[in-house]
Amino acid sequence: MLKIENLKAGYGKREVLHGINLEIKGNFTYLLVGPNGAGKSTLLKTIAGFLRPEEGKIYFKGEDITFLSPAERSKRKIGYFFQGGEVFRNLTVKENLEIAGLSMERKELLSRIEVIYGLFPKLKKLENRRAGLLSGGERHQLALGMIFLKKPEFILLDEPSAGLAPSVVKEVLLAIKKMKEMDSVTILLVEQNISEGLKISDFVYPMKTGQIISSAVPVKEFKLDMMEEIFFK
Repeated sequence: MLKIENLKAGYGKREVLHGINLEIKGNFTYLLVGPNGAGKSTLLKTIAGFLRPEEGKIYFKGEDITFLSPAERSKRKIGYFFQGGEVFRNLTVKENLEIAGLSMERKELLSRIEVIYGLFPKLKKLENRRAGLLSGGERHQLALGMIFLKKPEFILLDEPSAGLAPSVVKEVLLAIKKMKEMDSVTILLVEQNISEGLKISDFVYPMKTGQIISSAVPVKEFKLDMMEEIFFK
């Protein structure tokens, strides 16, 4: 589904990604694991089109999307969850979801909103509350709901549980797993809570100092010594 070849990107003269190569197959969740500063968020930002690469290629379903805009990638059913969650704070929960589904027929939109409420029951209770008055966990759920509502084929998730209480972390990650199974969506996940991230993932891509340091490792084969190699050596 997604293939990256020799991707180099950064900020100004500071190169962060040093020749990334990876391949992602459809209907799986891939967890990107690495220490702070490894370039995980930069990689997601580049795949989503918010950072222009200096070199390399990004292919999605065989199409070269290296220099397509974020809007064009969104049209190709690529979703992106920004770290912290992006919502329209002056609008209500339901209005946020309706904006996310503007391109849908009204009947389909309302049906899809109910699906999102099924994943995040708290949003149903809060549908008339302004997003700016939500808690951090509720905003994260709304931001995820806005992405899921559009039925993406591939989702980039940048730390969807960051700053959340442990109980909310499990709730959010479980909803991600349910949506993946419901819509057969493919996911590339960056998650600070690695143990919880592993529970909903199929493969792990280890990342260190701007490089992917091995091919995708099945979660069942991802061992403690690999963690030590990534974080401490």
